[in-house]
Amino acid sequence: MKRYLSPAALVGCCLIIMVTLGLGVTSPVYGVTALGLQQDFIRVAERVKPSVVSLKAVTVVTYRLPGPDDFFRGTPYEGVFRDYYPRTIQRPQVGQGSGIIIDSRGYILTNFHVVGGAQQILVRLADGREFRGHLAGSNPKLDLALVKISAQGLRPATLGDSNQIHVGQWAIAIGNPFGLEQTVTVGVVSAVGRRGFGQSRGGYYIQTDASINPGNSGGPLLDLNGNVIGINNMILSTGQGIGFAIPINLAKDVMLPWIR
Repeated sequence: MKRYLSPAALVGCCLIIMVTLGLGVTSPVYGVTALGLQQDFIRVAERVKPSVVSLKAVTVVTYRLPGPDDFFRGTPYEGVFRDYYPRTIQRPQVGQGSGIIIDSRGYILTNFHVVGGAQQILVRLADGREFRGHLAGSNPKLDLALVKISAQGLRPATLGDSNQIHVGQWAIAIGNPFGLEQTVTVGVVSAVGRRGFGQSRGGYYIQTDASINPGNSGGPLLDLNGNVIGINNMILSTGQGIGFAIPINLAKDVMLPWIR
């Protein structure tokens, strides 16, 4: 007498075979992938954060003050009190941004709009050390600048190849948005070759949805290997999740003559 497996037993046997062969049970695979990706983000942050600096650009701004002359203008007393009150006052104005160490000799790549025109450039490293920097080169048209400091024990970042990036790949931004130092945000490369934005209308941009805010300017945009693929430059104020970075290959071509 032949014996046949019931439908329930047959389904059970099929499930056992599929689990044994590693087929059809996808949840553990997705879990391992997510944990692995998380470790990649952690690895990139730990590797590159020591190379990201905070920049403060101090500019002395002269303000004109209203004086008694304004009050007595058009009367016989106009100008009488001119010598008794200051007409102008000077106050320091501090701009803030980010930069990336690209050479152990103290060269830091950033945006021109972060440090351009500053009387004093203050550089704060990830380890808390502070230095005064000077401008080693600048290109206002492409919004790039190179700052030089005299310091030991610097960890330069690895510069990647922005010609090899692809839309949809992971993008990681590190910088100091709103003065919050060493902030890491993650997104993707949304587009490449964007033109006609901001100060650098002659150049082109990488578009990303990795969060970029005021203070991020000059910081690095990274791939999943921790290589710098761009220099964060600006956001589109009328939208959300739309930021732009200067491709690192363009930056390398521009800054090469500045490094001595």
